[in-house]
This record gives sequence, structure tokens and C-alpha cells, in this order.
Amino acid sequence: MMTFKQLYSELIFKNIDSRKSDKANQIFVIFGQANLLNLENKEDVIADLGTFNLEKDEQEFNKEWFSQIFTTLNQTKEYHLLSFSQFSYLINYIDPSFFTDRVVMLKDNLRQLFPIDKQDYLEKDEKENIELRPDKLPIYQAEQVAVNGKYYYSVKTPINSFNSIDIFVESKELSFSNNQNLESIDVSSDPYSLDVFVNECIEQNNFKKQAVVKFYNKQPLNPAILDILKKLNSLLNKFGGTLFILEESSISSEYKVCETTQGLLNDFWGEKASFRNMSVYKNPNISNEISEVSQGLVVDTIINEYENSLNNEPCRDLFLTAPTGAGKSLLFQLPAFYVSKKGDVTVVVSPLIALMKDQVNAIIKDRNYDKIAYINSELSLIDRERIIESCKSSEIDILYMSPELLLSYDITHFIGFRRLGLLVIDEAHLITTWGRDFRVDYWFLGNHIRKIRKYHNLRFPMVAVTATAIYGGANDMVFDSIDSLVMHNPHIFIGQVKRNDIEFIVNNYEKFTVNYESNKISQTVDFIKKINELGLKALIYTPYTRHIRQILDQLNSEQLNIAAGYYGSLDSINKEFAYRQFKSGERKIMISTKAFGMGVDISDIQVVYHHAPSGLLPDYVQEIGRVARKPEINGFATLNYSSQDQRYTKALHGMSALRQYQLKEVLKKIYKSYLKNNKNRNLLLSVDDFGHIFENALDLDQKVLTALMMIEKDYLAKNRFNVIIARPKKLFVKVFARISDHNLNVLTNKYANTFRLLLNVGNGNNIIEMDLDKLWYEHFVNMSFPILKRDFYIGNLFKDDNIELIPQLKISFERLDSFNSVFQKLQNLLNTVQSIFANSGGYFKQDEFKEKLNNVLQDDEKSEKLSRFILSSYSGRLMQPGVIEPNAFLQQRRSIVGLEYRVFNTQYLASFTALLNRLNNLYGNTDSTTVERYVTNKETNAINYVRLGYFLEMLELATFEIKGGENPMVFVRLNDPNRIERDSNNSKYTNSLLTKTLERHYLSNQIFDHFFLRSFSNSERWDFIEDFFLGSDVDSLLENYKGGEANNIDIIEYLKKKDLTKIEVEEDLEKNSNIHIFQPNSERIYYLDNLLTIENETSIRTLRISEWLHEDPKALDKTRRKHNIKINREIFDILVSKLRANHPEYFRDALGLNATIEFKGYDRPVKAIIPYKNNPVEFYKWWCINQDLVHMALAEKIILFDKVSMEDQNVIKREHKIMRTK
Repeated sequence: MMTFKQLYSELIFKNIDSRKSDKANQIFVIFGQANLLNLENKEDVIADLGTFNLEKDEQEFNKEWFSQIFTTLNQTKEYHLLSFSQFSYLINYIDPSFFTDRVVMLKDNLRQLFPIDKQDYLEKDEKENIELRPDKLPIYQAEQVAVNGKYYYSVKTPINSFNSIDIFVESKELSFSNNQNLESIDVSSDPYSLDVFVNECIEQNNFKKQAVVKFYNKQPLNPAILDILKKLNSLLNKFGGTLFILEESSISSEYKVCETTQGLLNDFWGEKASFRNMSVYKNPNISNEISEVSQGLVVDTIINEYENSLNNEPCRDLFLTAPTGAGKSLLFQLPAFYVSKKGDVTVVVSPLIALMKDQVNAIIKDRNYDKIAYINSELSLIDRERIIESCKSSEIDILYMSPELLLSYDITHFIGFRRLGLLVIDEAHLITTWGRDFRVDYWFLGNHIRKIRKYHNLRFPMVAVTATAIYGGANDMVFDSIDSLVMHNPHIFIGQVKRNDIEFIVNNYEKFTVNYESNKISQTVDFIKKINELGLKALIYTPYTRHIRQILDQLNSEQLNIAAGYYGSLDSINKEFAYRQFKSGERKIMISTKAFGMGVDISDIQVVYHHAPSGLLPDYVQEIGRVARKPEINGFATLNYSSQDQRYTKALHGMSALRQYQLKEVLKKIYKSYLKNNKNRNLLLSVDDFGHIFENALDLDQKVLTALMMIEKDYLAKNRFNVIIARPKKLFVKVFARISDHNLNVLTNKYANTFRLLLNVGNGNNIIEMDLDKLWYEHFVNMSFPILKRDFYIGNLFKDDNIELIPQLKISFERLDSFNSVFQKLQNLLNTVQSIFANSGGYFKQDEFKEKLNNVLQDDEKSEKLSRFILSSYSGRLMQPGVIEPNAFLQQRRSIVGLEYRVFNTQYLASFTALLNRLNNLYGNTDSTTVERYVTNKETNAINYVRLGYFLEMLELATFEIKGGENPMVFVRLNDPNRIERDSNNSKYTNSLLTKTLERHYLSNQIFDHFFLRSFSNSERWDFIEDFFLGSDVDSLLENYKGGEANNIDIIEYLKKKDLTKIEVEEDLEKNSNIHIFQPNSERIYYLDNLLTIENETSIRTLRISEWLHEDPKALDKTRRKHNIKINREIFDILVSKLRANHPEYFRDALGLNATIEFKGYDRPVKAIIPYKNNPVEFYKWWCINQDLVHMALAEKIILFDKVSMEDQNVIKREHKIMRTK
């Protein structure tokens, strides 16, 4: 029987024989494993037999080799045969187009990985989250991988369009098998599994294998992978082997929990504790059928996989979705306790500092377990290092941390040489790119975890949990997350989406034809007032923080202090206070952005109302899931909705969405940096280098990192190898500063090993480069790193040492044309823009500005980039009320047609002149093409240099780079620079990942409108949601759920008819000291919105100053006087007015002339009336600086002024003289 090697040779040479006569002197290139070929009698056609089977670099394939092989290829033969390694170096020395018509690629289309010897494996472990491309890596190898002790390279396909023929063309459909004992190929979660299987078959000369392929019916799978599987099955069949699709097994409800696991539950949850049942889908690929399974099944599954890892057997990961309140935490905490008892470590990745704090504190308190801690950016280095050392020494076994922190270090930094037993990813939905709450750090986790497993040869189960995620289909989140996290053949548990205890009440109102914003606020305020009268506990979601402020202002203006507010930028103390008020029931209404969500543990919320949706259906379902956590409570998802309410969802997506042209510009910037850095394939770039592409967005780092990750993943999907690898380097902290000679000497004496002197700039000043990370570790261990970084940038870091230094940006330019040409072209552009602005008149749109630019530039793409950049850069952001950032000359407003702009001053004349002056300063006195400047961060001078750099780069007149800014750095590895150059200049380039993301948003908007603008019964709505979450496509949903006419319902009247439970204030609220922490502080000035805790004999309460003025001005004044606290004039005037009207006796005695005061000349406090009568001049002087202690009526003031004037005319103030004359 024929062997595989014989078949391989036969297929290749058959293809050659059938095509060798098509053209004379053809070159056939083996795009596959050349050493498998039988070369007997082929010596004459092999261009160079000596290097044909070599997988080497330019030491072998040097210029001398090129000269010889080039000569050979020009000789007339039947045909020429080259290996791909030979061909790659051939076209490296000569333009590939020279051979285009002669070349035919014979492609091994079953695999992308090809074997190499161990001595040729060059990839090395790096201690940070980067993988440098080795200098000696052959140019045809994108990267190298080690799998199961074997070594491979990923082949880099050529970008040129050569004729290509697939070696394997026969296909055979795969049949199903439920045999779990067969060898498994996990194409759903292991990117190398298929290639490794093929290579093992070849190495073992065994194609008789029976193997199962694991993927899921609803899983979106790359069509190219399906095609390879069919061809591989056909190949196996030739030798007696077969590929099967593994039949999906259902989750069984029949399960007995292991005694050890039950014992563990009783140890930590109490002797009487038992596992609850969870409702999960039995087999979500086939049906919506529910299976009730014990929590113990999930716990046992994780523990069993951990045991497999201990026995050095393959272990599987686990992905779980379970609605809020289903006890997700127990499912990974119990295995973590098990891992702890075995002496190993569990790492839990959690997105929010508050969330990890709550979970850690709850475990310590409720489970009586103290070998647990969290580390985050808030901790000082000394505290963080103490926890890490405790973990390394086995005093800590469960460690919570943020994704950013895990990404910043090698795993050994946290756990030393201990074994990682379990890794938990909480809130895994944050990894989904099209989700509203997408976090780019979560997206980078998968590669980092793969690296941990790869370089440390670690086996451990990973558990990813989230409340809601869509299973398969066009809007898939589950498999997207599994793929992004590089999970190993995970067990999948999908919790039931339906909530029978939540009822939808949707009203469709007539669109507001005018004043949409104010009418919408009034609509929500009206709802809040009425829901409060019903005594129901309600959570009100708003898209923006400003909506919260507007709603609260309107309620406060009506003296209705009934709601708390919560949003992302609120400081932690006020967040905690609002949370406690709402949880206790002191405030039954919480008005919040999406910030009030993950980790919220309030079980008695009855109503969720959306001012307007801010996300899509998955976000909405997650938010309404906050209600009715108590079994005895029914919850209501309420909404007044019209299609115009989607404006916020669209606006929020519009603000965060990337554009195709931006991704192409990122590619351009990367390629320019590659050239600028002497074609170094390992680049360290600043996020700021990409600022012009993203219009200097406030979340620039998120946008840049997302763009890079989208580019990386799209290339991998299209080419099956990593064209580019990008990794954030957030702890890269080389910064620059200007420092005087004197201060440099002081700095050298104390901090000599943390910086280096770069240059002396004259006038007694120098530029230094400082390593903040080293400085932190060696000198500032009691400070958290973000605080150290902040203090450096505001110039306070060395305040105690009396060292002054000024942070600097290092900006480098490299012009691509002569100085005169560059200057002239920039000047022409700026003159064009000046002319457009001078004749602009009123408001205009970006498209109109772009069109006028393009009329002159005649370059549509360049006009698009420049118009966006100019409008975003020179439209002033509001720095504070009434103050716009300097150098702005454009006003921006949002109208029905989108953003509009108008020129409101002629500052552009000065701004553009400054740019030309900067360019002249840079290049006017030098012939060098490359120049550098160190400029003070955030000053106008620095801004102008940066803007100049962006202008020159967009006009393709120069490249520029920024170093030393506050934004993070990013490491970029280029495996195929030529492909990046080609795509950056290709007008038709599109990123398919971004295209899919935008399509998903469009489809999801359709779904959202249909769901809320049609009437359905409650069960129909939940069926709709369930089908949506189980992967049904849009057309099916719209067809199956047509719905009735618009909903017309009075939400409040509907609720009144329900049997509702009123939520009472917790009895111990007054004693609940953890919210009464705003003690009077004489060091600060109080404003209306500030919180103040006031305690008396019978109670302790915390209210805002505005609320104290309304509810108890007397208590406020007593506290003010007792603690000598300062209030601003507005508050004082309101206080006096309230006291005079409502508490006349107190006002007379406490604030009038009967008030008791300390006065010089008296050995004890006296009533103010005494010095007022007996010593008017001294009393007048005292009163002028203490007017808030004694309040006099107008008549009493005039009498005092008269007396003072009679005794000493020079003492009395001018305004008081005027009052006398009137």
C-alpha cells in the first residue's frame, strides 16, 4: 500500500507534469514540506539541491547563493523546482515581479505549521507580556511554536499574486460519532490542533487514525477550516482512517455530588448547607429544553479538571453563563478552597476594584477564610509586595487582581514557583468587541494566558463566568469569548435566560417634535415621583451622567429629596454613600448610569426603568436582571419608548466605534515607524503616536489598543498566521524631565541609579531620562504607582527634597522631502484652510468642510483625514463653566443632522502661523532630516509640536514619534511588514472583524426597535429574548415574533393594580455607621451638593447641604457653629432666610444680637448686644470679619454704622457709608 510520503510526492509531481508544458522554463515552488519529496531522478530540475531541504536564514541564503541560483534559473530547462525557503530568499534579493509569470506555487493546503528541529527553535520567553521576534528568524517564518515537545514554524504566505495550486483537492463529508475515547481535534478553541494532528500523522506515518473533531452546531466557524476538515477526512480515508464530528452530548440532571465536595460546602457554608439547582439548557445547539442541575455538578467538574492537571493529563476549561443571583461566585470559590487545601494558588481576574474588594471581604467574613487578598493599582508598593510575598510563601492561596495587572507581569511575579491551580475570569462578557461594555484589556488576556501555559509548561483549568452571553449565531458572544481567551476544549454551561419573576411594562409614546431632551427629563421625573408615591424600590438607568444631574436638579427644585445618584466619575466615598442609602431603603430611588451594575448585591429592587436605553438587547437584559433577586418579590422592567430614544445608543456607539479608514491609518503609522527604526521588526510605540488618527479621543489608549487587536485578529483569520502581534506595555515608564544644574546635583546624591543624563541644553538646564518603575521600587514603596506617576507629571514627586523638575515630551521628526518643499506644502494647506474659514459664515458640517478642502487638494482620502483632524483639534473642549481650552477657534454643536461647527474667532491665523514657525525652528538651520525636541508636557508649545507632527504625517511630508507622555506604550511585532505596507496603501482594504462588528450593531438596533415598538405578551417577550440569546438570526426572530400594534399603557396605573410589597427602611439604618462618615470638617468649605453627617442625642443622619437647608436648617446651623465649619455665601444667605422664617426664636438667640460670642476684653463669652452697645468701633471691626456669626437687621446695622462714624470716620468701610446715606 502507498505511504503518505509517496502520495505527497505523487500529488506534487502529477501537478507539475500536467502544467510544465504550459510555459517554457517554469518555476515550481513547493509551498509545503520539501523534505517529504522523493527527489530520485529530479536532480536536474532542482535549482539548488544543497539547500533544498534547509529551514535556515540568510547565513545560508546569502548574496553569493542568490547569484548562483539566479544564474541557474535563467538557464533553459524542462522546469525548475524550488523549496519555499529558497524562493522566499530569492524574492528578497530581487523584485518578485521579475518571476511572476514563471512561478507556480504547489500549496500544502492542509496546514500552516511545519516541523523544525529543536536547535532551529529560536523563540524565547520574555518576562513581560511581549514576545520579541528573534533576529535570526528566517524571513519566511512568521513565528515558531512549541506544542507537546515538538517544534514548528508558521509559514508566511507571499503577498504577491503567484499562480497557486492546492495539493489536496478531494473532499469527504464528516459523519457523527459519540465515541468520547477517540483522539480529539479541538478546532473550536485550539488554533494549532488541526495542524498538529496532521504533522503527528506524518511523523508517525499513521493515517489510519480514527479521530473526532470538536465544534458546535451554532458556533460561527471559519469556512476555510471546514474545507480543510473535509479534505483531511478524504486523505485519512485513503489509508483507512476517518474524521468524525463529535456528537454533542446533553447535560444530565441526574448527578450525585461527590462526598468531598459536599463536605467542602459544609465546611465553608455551614453544616446544613446544600447545593441549589441551576436551570441550564440541556443542549442549546438543538433546543431550548431546560435541565435542572446541581451547582455541585459544576463544582465537581472544575475540581476534576484540576485533578487531571495534577496528574499531568490534559485538562479542560469551563465556560459558564448564569443569571444574576444564581450563585456564580460559589461555583468558582468552592473549587478555589479545594485548590487551596492542595497547596496551590487560584488567581481571580475581576474588572472592578469595588467588586474584588466586596468579594474578598465577604469570603473573609462569611466563609471564615483568610488566605485571600486582592491587589490593584490603589495599593502602595509596600502593601502590594507584602501580599505578593505572602502568596509566594503560601500564606495567601486566592489572589484577586485586575486584568491590567495580570497583563503587566509574568505569572511568577505574583506566585513565585508555586503551582497555579485555577484561573478564574469573572465578567467574561467584557471580552466581546461589539458589546457596549467591551474592555480591551480583557481581549489581551487570552494571549497572555496562552503564553503562561506555553512558556511555563503549566496545566490548569480556566473558568470564565458571566451573567449573560449570546450562544452562537450572528451576534455570538460565547464562542467569541472562548476563542479570545484561547480556552482549551471547555465544558459549556449556559444558564436559562428567562426570568418568570420579571414582567415587562412597555409604553410607546408619541415622539417629541420639539425639546426632546427637556421633555424626556420631565417624563422620567414624573415617573420617579409617582413610583416613589407607590413606595416601590426602583433603579433608573440613564445613558449619560448629565441626565442624572438634570433629573436630581429637577427633583431638588421641587424639594423632593427622594433619589440617590450613582455614576462612574463619582468619587468612591459618594458612591459608597449612594449605594448604602439605596440598599438600606433610606432612598428608594437610585438614578444611575451603567456604572451601577456588576457586583451590585441588592436583592429587593422591584422596578427597573430606563430613561432611554444606552446599549443593545444583551445590555438591557443584564440591567433588568437586577430586579427581584429575593424569591418572594416580583420585578418589573418598565420603559417609555419611542424609536427616537435610540439616539443615545447610536451616539454612544458612534463615539466608541472605529472606522475602516482609521485602521488603515494605523497600518500606515506602523509601517512608517518600521522604516524610521531601521526596519526593526520589534517596535515600542507610544499610544500618542496615533492621536491624530482617532481625533485625540479622551479614551485614546482604549481606541489604539482595540484597533491593533482588531488588525491582529483579522490578519490571523485571513492568513492563518500572525502578520502582526501587538501587546500593551502599561508599565513602561521611561519619562523625561528638564532640570537645573543645582537640582541635578541634589537628585544625583539621592536617586543616582534611577535616571541618566541625556544632554545639557544650556542656561544651566539639562534633560534627563528617568525610570519611574525603578524609582518606585527603590525609593517610594509606600506610594501606589498611579499616584507616583501622577505626582511626577504635576511636578510634586520630589517636593519633600526641594527638587524641581519639569516633565518633558520627547518629540522626534523625520522629514521625507526637502525642507523648502515641506514648508511650502504645509503653508499651502494652511492658507487653503484659512480661506475656507474666513468665508465660512454660519454653521457647517464636516462633509462640507471636507468637500471644500478636496476641491483644492484633489485627494479624497487626505481631505477626509485632515478635515476630521482639524475640526476635532481646534474645537474647544469646555475646561470649566464658561472657559474653553486655549487656542480654540471652532464651536461645536450637536443638531438633528449630527455635529456642526462654526468659526467664532480668528485665532486660526495665530495658530497656523505658530505651526509654520515651529517647522522653521526645527529645520530652518539644519540639513539633517531627523530632529528631536524636548518640550514641556501639556503646554501650548508642546501641543503645537504635536499638531505639527500630525499635519506633516497626514500630508506624508514627515513621520514623527512621541515619547514620555502619560499614555501607555504598546509593543508591536511585525512578522510580515510587506503585507502591512501593501494594505496600508490599498484603497480597498477592509478589516472583516470591524465590518462584522458594525453589522452586528446595525442588526441589533433592528432587533431592539422591533422588541419595544411591537406589543407582546410577557411570555412572548421572554421567548423572544431566549431565542435571541440562543443564536437565532434576525430574520427568524422578526418572522416568528411579529407582535401586535404599538404598546399604549399607563405604567403607573398598571402597577397600582398589582399586589406589590412595599420595601421598608432597614430598622438599624440610624445605627448603620458605615454610611455616616461625612463628619464636620473645619478645614474645608461646604457647597450645596456636599454631604454632611449630623449627630444629636436621638439620631445620626447624612444629607447633602441642600437637603439639610430644606429639612433641618436649625441642626445645620448648630453644627456649623459648634464645629466652626465654613459655608459659601449662597448657603449662608439661604440658611439665614430659612431660620428667620421658620425658627425666629432660634434665629434671634443664635444669629441675632442675642448670640453668644467670644470677644476681647471679656473673660467669658458674652451676648453680642453688649459690645455692640458698649464698644461699637471694636465690635464693628470684629463683625466685618465674622458676619456669619452675628446677623443684624438693616436698622441695627445703620445704628452701628452711625455710632462708628461719630467715633472714628476712618474705620468705616465705603459700602457701609453708602448704606448710611441711603
